[in-house]
Amino acid sequence: MCVELGNSEYMEAYIEEYGNTSLCSVSDGAGCDDREKDFIDKMKAKSEEEVTAQLTRLKAMEGESMKPELAVWVKKRRKILAQLAPAARDEL
Repeated sequence: MCVELGNSEYMEAYIEEYGNTSLCSVSDGAGCDDREKDFIDKMKAKSEEEVTAQLTRLKAMEGESMKPELAVWVKKRRKILAQLAPAARDEL
């Protein structure tokens, strides 16, 4: 375990952020936790415009002051939405 990054969730978030990747696959749910799977199911029911709007909203939240746990969740949702909105993939 990496002492500098604390728990494994922070370490995974760091690797995903700087590797510009995601462990969670929207297509088959591999690497996703229950919270991410619930979010995927919820967003798959939305239109592409709604997904893109949600992605834009989350991108606007970056850099704002928030608890570390919330910042990790925002980044996870952003990566999930980028997989769901093919036009947004180029923006990451």
